[in-house]
Amino acid sequence: MKLRKLSAAAAIVASSALVLSGCTPGNDEENGNGDANGAENGETGDNGNGEGGVQEGTGGEFDQEGALYSTVPDSGARAEMPEDFETQEDTIIVSPGEQPFVNVNNDYSGANSVSNSVVMDRMRSNFMYFGTDLSINPNEEFGTFEVTSEEDPFIVEYTINDEAVWSDGTPITARDYQLLWAAQAYAGSDEAEAEEAEEGEEGEPGAGFSPSGATLPLYVPEGFQSESPDSKTFTMELPEFYADWQLLIGNSYVPAHIVAEQADISVEDLDTAIAEADLDALEPVAEVWNTGMGSEGEWDPEIALSSGPYQMADWNWEGEETGGSVTLEPNPEWWGTPPGVDTIVIDFLNEDTHVQALENLDLHVIEPQADEDVKLGLDSLAETGDFVVHEGDVATWEHIDFQYQQGPFADTPELAEAFALCLPRQEIVDQLIAPVNPDAEVLNAREKLAFEDDYEDFVAESYDGRYDEADVDAAAEIIEENDAVGTTVEINHFGQPRRSAAVEIINTYCGSEGAGFDIVDAGTPDFGAELLEGNWSGVAMFAWAGSGQVVSGLNIYSSDGAQNATGFSNETVDEQWRVVGDNVSDEERTEALVEIEKALWDDLHGIPLYVHPGIVAADASIANVRLTAAQSSVTWNAEQWQRAE
Repeated sequence: MKLRKLSAAAAIVASSALVLSGCTPGNDEENGNGDANGAENGETGDNGNGEGGVQEGTGGEFDQEGALYSTVPDSGARAEMPEDFETQEDTIIVSPGEQPFVNVNNDYSGANSVSNSVVMDRMRSNFMYFGTDLSINPNEEFGTFEVTSEEDPFIVEYTINDEAVWSDGTPITARDYQLLWAAQAYAGSDEAEAEEAEEGEEGEPGAGFSPSGATLPLYVPEGFQSESPDSKTFTMELPEFYADWQLLIGNSYVPAHIVAEQADISVEDLDTAIAEADLDALEPVAEVWNTGMGSEGEWDPEIALSSGPYQMADWNWEGEETGGSVTLEPNPEWWGTPPGVDTIVIDFLNEDTHVQALENLDLHVIEPQADEDVKLGLDSLAETGDFVVHEGDVATWEHIDFQYQQGPFADTPELAEAFALCLPRQEIVDQLIAPVNPDAEVLNAREKLAFEDDYEDFVAESYDGRYDEADVDAAAEIIEENDAVGTTVEINHFGQPRRSAAVEIINTYCGSEGAGFDIVDAGTPDFGAELLEGNWSGVAMFAWAGSGQVVSGLNIYSSDGAQNATGFSNETVDEQWRVVGDNVSDEERTEALVEIEKALWDDLHGIPLYVHPGIVAADASIANVRLTAAQSSVTWNAEQWQRAE
């Protein structure tokens, strides 16, 4: 399957905010340029027993390394399900990793992660979705959209399906999207921010909303327009063209009527408060919006509503740091194609346990970080014919970011250069990634991935090779010049074995026996809650999970970006992102991205490491499990999973 080009980092569709990848997500559809699934779509593959073709009684074909489809997809989009497709009485258990599900509101800042999306994507329908090849596909079961003006202003009209309702039967309307906009437009409530605004400095008072991004009000300053908040049709007007306009509206909207009810105001008063920017009236709304619909295991089925094929049946919360599970059941008010099974359990288990749990059928679908032990274990299971393993390129890339707001690099920025010089990127790839993907290489860009056709040309223009080889002596010299021998550098991450192994390798080069830092492994599964808040010191080692966003890095690298948690600021970067998002040619956009990359290398926002190798394994009897290159993970089409008879 040929995967189309994409930006190296991508967005949560609702807010254009990047998704943190605590673990390896599935193959998102815009990040590869080869056969990510082992066989071209439409071809017959092997079902694990050497028997390709149709399995009797299912009407499906094997075409993805043994995966059974009810109907064969001819693209990266969802399969066309048979008209008589019905929900089976069955339970399928899947694990995306250990990082827990934390909030029913996927646009809340503390919920910006793959682990949160794997649940909420099943409970939120949307106008579009990413296919396995990162293509943007319309979802007409939910609604339609049409560009009505291509000039300035750029206008899009959205129409929600007349049958679309929340799981309590309340129609989904423009009001739900107006609240989505307001939560980003009126974010923040800190008194210091309000004082700064009164003094004419940066910062504006808000109503207390804490969204993961604030792209909507930036590009849609007047909010969504409709004849009435109860209307099924609304328009999005952009004063100027924005390259990622299709991603401005996603599935992170919430039931406005429930938020109003819990905030003890009427929906009419909510409408007025949004329209008039009444921050005082919106404060109790923001409190509910942030955590009041279901947070950290506290939830009510009459409040945690669904607009998708599944709704929440149970939430087993085991704490901020690890684990737990969410059980999903069919949404009784769902108007679209029935989901495949009546119970899906998303079990947030440590990835060390995945292979054995799959073999024992305690799990039916897994997506662990791919390391050598995982690869060997899954290859062994695949040989039995009872399990299917998918491997391929994913739109997810590992990197290290420097914290400049506090800690050693805030006090002495020169130490970031020392850390970059001693960082053994090639050694990390050779030891941890090459055993899984022999073609793996060190990543030298942020906005192009190593398997993209134009990657080499892009790197040649934007990077001079200064950190290709670890230079311990040069790093030690900088540390000594700054009287910083023994300076503690915490390496923060989500606690996976592969990242812990990377810390050990880094310590060999950068630690006390190498360049002279005191390297500390600060990995923990709950790091996600701290990452975007900037409540950490040293460096952060994690991944951005990508999809099809063009302007993804704006939120991360720009001075006032909602996902800039490191204090990085560079005028060239700020200016060039505006060019990237404009209605310019591909050549002009590439030139702007090159300038951004150069500045990020010069001022050391962070260091890219490698593209993640994607791996998914499943019980071979389950139809429609498909690897995706997108941030949406293997569960991207979980409503189509069904056990073959």
